[in-house]
Amino acid sequence: MRNVLAILVFALAAFSCQSAKDQFSIKGSIAGVETGKVYLLKLVGEQPQSIDTADIVDGKFTFKGKMEMPDIRILRLDDQNYFATFFLDNANITVTANKDSLRTTKIIGSPTHDIFKIFISEMEKLNKDGMALQEKYQNAMSMNNTDVAQKAEIDLKAMIENNKVYTKNFVKEHSNSVVSAYITLYQLSSQIDGAELDSITSKFAPEISGSEYVVKLKELVQEQKKTAIGAQAPDFTMNDTEGKPVQLSSLKGKIVLVDFWASWCGPCRQENPNVVKLYQQYHDKGFEILGVSLDRTKEDWLKGIKDDNLTWIHVSDLQYWQNAAARLYGVNAIPQSFLLDKDGKIIGKGLRGEQLAQKMAELFPN
Repeated sequence: MRNVLAILVFALAAFSCQSAKDQFSIKGSIAGVETGKVYLLKLVGEQPQSIDTADIVDGKFTFKGKMEMPDIRILRLDDQNYFATFFLDNANITVTANKDSLRTTKIIGSPTHDIFKIFISEMEKLNKDGMALQEKYQNAMSMNNTDVAQKAEIDLKAMIENNKVYTKNFVKEHSNSVVSAYITLYQLSSQIDGAELDSITSKFAPEISGSEYVVKLKELVQEQKKTAIGAQAPDFTMNDTEGKPVQLSSLKGKIVLVDFWASWCGPCRQENPNVVKLYQQYHDKGFEILGVSLDRTKEDWLKGIKDDNLTWIHVSDLQYWQNAAARLYGVNAIPQSFLLDKDGKIIGKGLRGEQLAQKMAELFPN
């Protein structure tokens, strides 16, 4: 009987330990807040949605639950003050906040979030250096000091490239963490081509294959294969500024630039003068542009067209990032463009500035 009891006690203890590992506990404190509520939120379609609520008692609150896969969670105080965004996994997590400085909230105990903090810390350093170089460039330009401005511009481009290299290495070194999938989806995917994205995604560990970030990345890889160099450009029809439908395939027989942009997009507006120049130079030789706007209002869209003197064909469904053509082409950052040959095949992607000018010169030799 003693042996049987000993086995039962051991089994119950083992079960308890296993159960603790399969659950999370968030114990938090907020200095300056005695009572109230804290909301635990998750991102649904990139919008925060409340999934649990905890009462604040003597400045403290607790959440308990289970995560099938580590994922981003957000803590909100009462109805408006967000004070923590972190990766939640099945662990004992401590949150320490202060009502007067919610941005300095500390989160301890989540192994997944610890990995994320390493990446964020390095990105903050690089972004700080980048802002300093950008300020140096702008100051030099305002003083007409072209030598200093050119040096700052070169250094800034090098820093951006270093940023990309660091991100790639970080993702590869942490291929068994959902953090890497998250970073790849929301940062790296817009900086690399489809083949490299496919290579990185295929190397994620099997244990994170169920993460929504990995699932979305695989979908994005498939989308990008549809718009790879040499592929037939996916056809679509969308209304122009007068509400008349324009079909992309109707432009076959011309070299076509499908240009995704928006009036609210600063880099798009900066690039527009270069595109205007090329359009004026090559339009009569068989070059056409189909501008696809991710604007939300027709007023902003039309004003952007007029202000930048964009005299080519324009279409939009005014659905912002849900623009049907943008989703079809897997566009998750703008400006983005696809250059098509006369048969409607993709011969260039993401070409801007001098790169686009060189490509056009090849297509329309004197």
